[in-house]
Amino acid sequence: MEKLKHRLFTIIFLCTTIFFFANGQDVKALSCAEKGSLQEELDGYTGAIYGEIKKIKVDLKQEGITGTKEKVRYILMEVERSWKTEVDSQVIVATDYTWGFNFKEGSKYFIFISEMDGELSSSPCSTTIEMNNFNQATEEFGEGFEPKQQVNLEHKMRFMLEQDIDLYIVLAIILVVSSVFILRARIKRKRG
Repeated sequence: MEKLKHRLFTIIFLCTTIFFFANGQDVKALSCAEKGSLQEELDGYTGAIYGEIKKIKVDLKQEGITGTKEKVRYILMEVERSWKTEVDSQVIVATDYTWGFNFKEGSKYFIFISEMDGELSSSPCSTTIEMNNFNQATEEFGEGFEPKQQVNLEHKMRFMLEQDIDLYIVLAIILVVSSVFILRARIKRKRG
């Protein structure tokens, strides 16, 4: 029984040590190209939107269980107008957690957006303007489009978690496996 406990402790220690040291940190740098006029900038993006920020959430993205971890800030925006592309009344836009614009809930913004893999995003290098009404944007780009349909996307923000739950999953698995070994050892001891 003592050997079993020693082996189990060794396995748990090795798995935990490997898990922690396998998660190296990446270093990032940001370099943005010189911008032209707002109209020239719009040409480089999928479109632009204007509206009020309803909710801001941070989500932890990771490739597999030991892949690189990256925090992504998502903003839920109630869209009043869009340019170059039509969007629904609410959109969720991904922004860079480290370099992205510091949005505030309840404020209104003009944002350039790109679409990649079905997800809207705002580049940290794009112009983002806080403005109370869209007259400034309509003077620059014209009337634009009203939202194509009314939607409510708030429910999609519920499952975004900033915490890393991988460690809890690994610990739960180790706990279950340990419990099984201990129960099997007790049953063998009672029989034997």
